[in-house]
Amino acid sequence: MAVLAVLWVFLIPGHWPRAIGIIAVFLVITFISTKLDGHYERTGQAVRISRARVAVKFPQGLPLPMLAARLSFFVTVGIMVIFGVAPIADLTARHGIIACVFALIGVAVLNLGLEHHYVNTGQAKEMQVSNRRDV
Repeated sequence: MAVLAVLWVFLIPGHWPRAIGIIAVFLVITFISTKLDGHYERTGQAVRISRARVAVKFPQGLPLPMLAARLSFFVTVGIMVIFGVAPIADLTARHGIIACVFALIGVAVLNLGLEHHYVNTGQAKEMQVSNRRDV
C-alpha cells in the first residue's frame, strides 16, 4: 500500500514539492509512532488487543458463484492494467480505471455477501485461524 501511495504521489505531473512534503510528514508520523510503541512496550503499558482471525472453508468445494466472484477480481485488475498501459486517450483510460476501482469494491462486497450467505446456509464453515503472535 505504501508503494502505491509513493508512486501515486510521484507520478502526478508537476507536484514534486507537495510530494516531498507528504512523504516528510509520513516519515515524521511513522518515526513518532515507532518511538511511542517502543516506549509503551518497554514500560509494560502496551496492551495486546486480541482479534479473532477467521477463515471460511468450503467442505464440499468452492461453489461456482464464489469461484466467479474470485475470478472477476483478477479479470477486473487485468482490465485496469490494460487501461493503464494501452495506447488509448488519457480521458478514456482515466474513466476506465475509475470504473475498475468501483468494480473492485463491488466484487469485494459480492465476495463478502456470498461468504456470509454460504456460512448461514451451512455450505461453508468459519474456522479459527491461529495467530502466530499468540503462539
